[in-house]
Amino acid sequence: MSRRSFAALAALIPALSIAAAADVSAQDAIALAIAPIPTESEQATAKVMQKQGDGWVTLREGAGPFICIADDPGADGFHSACYHESLEPYMARGRALTSQGVTGRENVEMRMAEIEAETLEMPSYAILHAIYAGEGWSGDMDAVLRHQAVIYTPFATAEDLGLPTSATRGAWLMGAGTANSHIMITP
Repeated sequence: MSRRSFAALAALIPALSIAAAADVSAQDAIALAIAPIPTESEQATAKVMQKQGDGWVTLREGAGPFICIADDPGADGFHSACYHESLEPYMARGRALTSQGVTGRENVEMRMAEIEAETLEMPSYAILHAIYAGEGWSGDMDAVLRHQAVIYTPFATAEDLGLPTSATRGAWLMGAGTANSHIMITP
């Protein structure tokens, strides 16, 4: 994402926070949702979904390879994520478990067990792009707005990839050797 695009995004997010109690236009929600995707052509073709209340709605159908999750206006801070369509079974299962009250680590562990049992499909690799800002974000994008890329690599180990397994600036492997193994890339 270019610095100019980041600046445009930064200008939209405070409006979203202020308008959390009011209605945010679907157009603004979509613009923020697709922002993590690095290319305009893929942004233009991404499907966009958003949690509204206890359910999920599709804000825009898409013909491209990405599915984006718009920020939840009912949650603190800001978060938007776009992932390759091959991750949809994994992500959809996470949403289904959440709707059943299974959240946090338990949600991830249940999906990992299902992948290991081969009852939940997981691609051999796929990417997710995200941007987020914590609660109380003031619009200073360099202070708290973050862009992150995640490459899911089920069962990969540090030895397989030559990456550290503890958080570091740049790339590192989280969940090494598990069904939820993924490379975290934080610029």
